[in-house]
Amino acid sequence: MSQLNGNVYKFLTPLFFSGVSFCLSFYFCILGVSLFIYSLPIYAFFLLLSLFLFYQTDKNLNRFMKMGVTSFTQYSFYHNCIGIYLILSFVLFGVSVAYVPFYYNGGMLFVWYCAPMSLLCFISFIQSQKRIKVVKKQLQNQNLNSK
Repeated sequence: MSQLNGNVYKFLTPLFFSGVSFCLSFYFCILGVSLFIYSLPIYAFFLLLSLFLFYQTDKNLNRFMKMGVTSFTQYSFYHNCIGIYLILSFVLFGVSVAYVPFYYNGGMLFVWYCAPMSLLCFISFIQSQKRIKVVKKQLQNQNLNSK
């Protein structure tokens, strides 16, 4: 049986690179350079990689919960993911709505890259909400049993 360790935040590195390439795409769009066409797929790739790593970690933590192993590490992981994915979902949705008026002047790419990613981040937010309720309930049961 593998041990539950504190290294559950491995999804943050691709999320950081996703944010950097997303900011670069804004910068390129403001400059009027068409390089944002190339930086948006990079942003999407890193965000999808981050979501994949989040779901792999979620799967491993769920396996630990089924075996009866719960810890504060699991609670803090889901608590942090709730904040990260909720903010990310709102930001991406806001960007996709903001670029609707510029749909035919390059905004089409921002709308079609940000709207689906916003939905995926919102699904991850909901998944984290569900898991944190289960972890919180199990931690409370452990505290009651230990007293």
